[in-house]
Amino acid sequence: MIDTFSIILIVLYFILVLYIGFSAKKGEDDEGFLLANRKLGTFALTGTMLASLFGGTAIIVTMSFVFNYGISTLWAFLSTTLGCFLLAALVPKIKKFADKHKHYTFSDYFYEKFGQKVGLLVAIIMFFIYFGYLIVQLIAGGIVLSTLTSMPYMLSVLLIGSVIIIYIFAAGFEAVVKTDVFQYIIILLLVVLSFNIFSHARTIPSSDLNLFAAGPVTIIGFLIYGFMIMTLGAEFWQRIYAAKSEKVARNSLILTGIIFLFLGILVVLIGLSVKSNFPNIVPTTALVVGFQKLLSGYLLGIGLVLLFAAVMSSADTFLFVLSTSLSKDFFGRFKKLSKSRLTANTKISTIIIGVAGILVALIFSNIINVVTSIVGVGFALFPSTLISFWIKLNPKVIITSVTLGILSSVLAFVFMGISVESALVSFPVSLIVLIIGQAIVKLKK
Repeated sequence: MIDTFSIILIVLYFILVLYIGFSAKKGEDDEGFLLANRKLGTFALTGTMLASLFGGTAIIVTMSFVFNYGISTLWAFLSTTLGCFLLAALVPKIKKFADKHKHYTFSDYFYEKFGQKVGLLVAIIMFFIYFGYLIVQLIAGGIVLSTLTSMPYMLSVLLIGSVIIIYIFAAGFEAVVKTDVFQYIIILLLVVLSFNIFSHARTIPSSDLNLFAAGPVTIIGFLIYGFMIMTLGAEFWQRIYAAKSEKVARNSLILTGIIFLFLGILVVLIGLSVKSNFPNIVPTTALVVGFQKLLSGYLLGIGLVLLFAAVMSSADTFLFVLSTSLSKDFFGRFKKLSKSRLTANTKISTIIIGVAGILVALIFSNIINVVTSIVGVGFALFPSTLISFWIKLNPKVIITSVTLGILSSVLAFVFMGISVESALVSFPVSLIVLIIGQAIVKLKK
């Protein structure tokens, strides 16, 4: 159980987040609600990108990987940074096309470029992926709050989910950006906390300091994962759309990648320090327990607020991605919507999806399995998305490649169990099918 000072800090944090979220509503029009009027500068864009990237996955899943693979978990952070640089290089292609056609969602790109069938398939896949991401953040937040306060897990998830639903409903993307920037500043306090935790570290086994301890297959999975989450990152595409220029979007992605790698190194080293002190604790609660045991006084309070900032800054992003997707990629395809109608539908979608996410998070609490399953599905879409920037792909080939990739992932999970190795299966399958399919189409011409 945490002390009174820490509880006060957590309560103040929730109040501040709600205040910032509601203040974003002042003078906001429909385009502001949907994409901040496409005028975000470098500071705000970097803040919201980093806050979205450094979420519950970084604090819960990373700890599990550190306990299993040691310092070789760093490969996942390195590849994500390289993924940021790759997406930065693709900014001119993405933003020019998006500004021309007024895109709001990731799937808009596929609807516009490859037609209704491909666009709908991508929208369905991305909805599944991001609903899973939302669940992961809610589970992570529930674990953190219930572990710290002895509040029941159910109430913890309800509290966190409700706060996010309220401020997104009030101000949409503007609220997400402004709360993200606030939470990004809090996350940077990890630098201060890390030195205090390092001072308590005991002898770390040499096996945990082996960069290749995870093994070649898992490391390859980590490397592909980083490129995939950035290339398929619907939240990053939305932020590229919202940037006031290509230069701002590109610079923000580069800065995000550099800062994220630095924070990733700190998180892995903190994980190793916690493991050296408490090798037998449950890995998913390692960072929470580590903060409780190794930090004292005001540092503990700051650390706990940091954990909530990391979780909520990603959860609000994923909920907004899902809400705009449901209103634009599904409802908006049957009937042309005005901006005011799109805004209203997005608000309604926020409530529906938010409540659904809370309910699912109460049922499924195995965060590692949820993340791994999402990654397996995402790998199937990765080859088509990346290659589409340079090669004109056939829509039928894309559908076949993605469908068979997902099917192979499901079969791998059934027969091999849910793991990094089985999640990776969909990538080569979808890539090979894509290459063969394109070759057949070319020969027929």
